[in-house]
Amino acid sequence: MRRLFILFAVAMLVIGACTGNQGASQSPGASTPAASTPAGGSPAATTGTDFDPMSVSGTVVFSGWQASPEEGAILTQLFEDFEAKYPNIKVDYQPVAGDYPAAMTAKFSSGEPPDLFYVDSSVAPEWIDQDVLEDLEPMAAERGFDTSAFFPGYLDAFKGKSGGIFGFPKDGNTLGMAYNTDMLTAAGIEPPTNWEELTAAATKLTAGDKKAFCLNHSLDRALAFIYQNGGSLFNDDKTQATFDSPETREALTTYLGWFKDGQGARAADLGDDWCGKALGAEQVAMIFEGGWLDPYMKQNYPDVKYAWAPMPEGKEKATLGFTVSYSIGVDSKNKDAAWVLLTYLTGPEGMKTWTEGGVANPSRTDVEAAAGKEVLVEGAAYAKPWSFIPGFSSVNDAFNNAMTAQIEAKSSDPEPVVSATQSAAEAALAQ
Repeated sequence: MRRLFILFAVAMLVIGACTGNQGASQSPGASTPAASTPAGGSPAATTGTDFDPMSVSGTVVFSGWQASPEEGAILTQLFEDFEAKYPNIKVDYQPVAGDYPAAMTAKFSSGEPPDLFYVDSSVAPEWIDQDVLEDLEPMAAERGFDTSAFFPGYLDAFKGKSGGIFGFPKDGNTLGMAYNTDMLTAAGIEPPTNWEELTAAATKLTAGDKKAFCLNHSLDRALAFIYQNGGSLFNDDKTQATFDSPETREALTTYLGWFKDGQGARAADLGDDWCGKALGAEQVAMIFEGGWLDPYMKQNYPDVKYAWAPMPEGKEKATLGFTVSYSIGVDSKNKDAAWVLLTYLTGPEGMKTWTEGGVANPSRTDVEAAAGKEVLVEGAAYAKPWSFIPGFSSVNDAFNNAMTAQIEAKSSDPEPVVSATQSAAEAALAQ
């Protein structure tokens, strides 16, 4: 009864917290919406002596959203490869159109979730708290699936506050700096590597109607700069709000200062619906986005030359990591078959097929990045997950609203933003 009550009570919060982003291929805030050392030998599927995946049979009902026809085509190929390897298991793909969180909330409430399904990192804390996701950690231990090859910033997004792993990341995206190579070359500027160089470049690149960069007012971009300055939103175990700090104030003062001084502008201020369009239209030289930019630029601005660089560093190296898991429901009917499919898709073999074309980036350290995605994948080694606490949507809204007010007032004073966000975070923790 507790689970059903919570599901209905927080349905609107769940919908607000999840932006409907198109897998890890797209982050919250996008409107069109890494290779480190291998952690060692994670198997493509289960290898435990007491569990034989070849003996499993049945049909796996698989659900998620579909970000693009390209993703749909690769999924179809993955399912065909899987069924060839495991001929006793069939995949029944049932994509969800429209409001995915609402549709899944209804399925959880009825006790009829799919066997395997997507969970966005932003909504994962809600669903973990509601006890609707299966804890996969015991199954991984019993069946020999090594989770150490996942980038920690992605895997941690699906860990419960009291332990457990409630999803394996299917892919991931980080924020990087995308820059117009011709505009920087014409200005005699190398891609900035730190805040000091970024500010100097911004001053030089801002002229007339041209802004140095398009910036988002939202927490899903600004938080990367806060982390880089040593600030934070919560403590490590997410039991205390820590936004009210000198480090956060300093970062916000710098970020708001770029707006106040006219070097940065929101997409809407430039007449655009997101910063990718501003880069494509060559209204700005630099933006801070993720890999979801690439298919947009290829389709809409194929002649514009741009490249990726790591986020310019503050006091420390940091970026945000956005990801989506494959998860199994507590009430899923065919868990063994779902487990075999899950570990195939998130193992090296399945993930290589999923990411080698560049539609998505690997969430594993032992799968190479597609050409041109290296910067974004390398960022996963130090990315902090976009995953927080139940009720986080109210915190996100408080920050975004306060930032909007300060930007429109042309003020670099961080106090209203700090106060509103800290209060909302404390209220969410107290629920």
